[in-house]
Amino acid sequence: MDQNLSTHPRLYPEDTNSMRKLLLLPVLAGLLTINGPATAGQERWYDAEHVSNGERIFGRSCAGCHGVNGEAAADWEKTDSDGFLPPPPLNGTAHTWHHPLDALRHTVKAGGVRGGGSMPAFEGVLTDGDVDSVLAYVQSMWPDEIYEDWARRNADGDDPAPVAEPGKPDSGMITQRLSKLLPADTQVSEPLATPMSGIYEVSAGGRIIYLNEAGRYALVGDIIDLETGASLTESRRSAERAQQIAAFPDEDKIAFAATGDELAHIDVFTDTTCPYCRKLHKEIPQLQAAGVSVRYLPFPRGGNGSKGYQELSAVWCDTDPVEAMHQAKTSQIIPQNDGSCEAGSAVPAGYQLGVALGVRGTPAIILSDGRLISGYRPAANLISTLGIITK
Repeated sequence: MDQNLSTHPRLYPEDTNSMRKLLLLPVLAGLLTINGPATAGQERWYDAEHVSNGERIFGRSCAGCHGVNGEAAADWEKTDSDGFLPPPPLNGTAHTWHHPLDALRHTVKAGGVRGGGSMPAFEGVLTDGDVDSVLAYVQSMWPDEIYEDWARRNADGDDPAPVAEPGKPDSGMITQRLSKLLPADTQVSEPLATPMSGIYEVSAGGRIIYLNEAGRYALVGDIIDLETGASLTESRRSAERAQQIAAFPDEDKIAFAATGDELAHIDVFTDTTCPYCRKLHKEIPQLQAAGVSVRYLPFPRGGNGSKGYQELSAVWCDTDPVEAMHQAKTSQIIPQNDGSCEAGSAVPAGYQLGVALGVRGTPAIILSDGRLISGYRPAANLISTLGIITK
């Protein structure tokens, strides 16, 4: 979770109403209990040590997105130019307090992707004790009436209302019919619960497929939150893109490193025959100066055997591929080799990955959270989208 978030205040946006079902900062259910509905003056479950420890962790790992005092941005309910919402307030002015402990805890571990946001998963990053402390600090910012309302909402008799943990369906029952209809080598992921009751999502052959809990009916398409306009399906696709890009070896990319400290990076599927790729390349110094590293992956638009394929292979096989790429983009000078070296195998691999990720042309820009930007985007726009504030 400690990922220099202060420099990326808009890389982890959350939805409002749909994500209010699954907001941040859970606490260890079963370990912490509330003894019946709260009444005025009732003591809270945490102590000063919880709050002190939570304040330290929150300041290091959460304040960059949610504000030092959990206040978030003034316009947190308004989508940005990419259709994403900034992180919501956690100080009691939004709806964190609507949600029971189990749901909150699950969300912080699993991340916000399934609910339409792009908050990263913190499983294995924070301990259960750390999560408890962060929640204690967040709740310490809530007025008494908010805390008491939270307790009343989420208590049934003497204990918190039980919450069935999402994402735990009978995977065999749900996926067996689908698996029989797909090619034998198609990997079908474990089904995950969606915000729609009784509907689960799986990834199969690079596509997101929705199944009912009996596994009889399948839907292909986007789930749209009609209140925010955000595509929950696209958020899921973004998470998968980020994982697949991360799995592509760094040594098979041609990187133009940020000047000074790296604040962000972008992965760009490129082709030496693409005019807009050359236009973007001319703006790399502006990106580098802002702290953005640009990492090129090969994507010959004409496919294997095309002119772009031959040129990209020659660039990847050059003794100095960074300089060779620069010369190919700025002067259209292509190295004089046949592209048959071992490094040249990155070209068909990059093309195959791009097709799997839905790339249909170049440049195709993948942000660090997996969002895909098709086509050229000015450097200043990219810097803004990445949440980097320039002087």
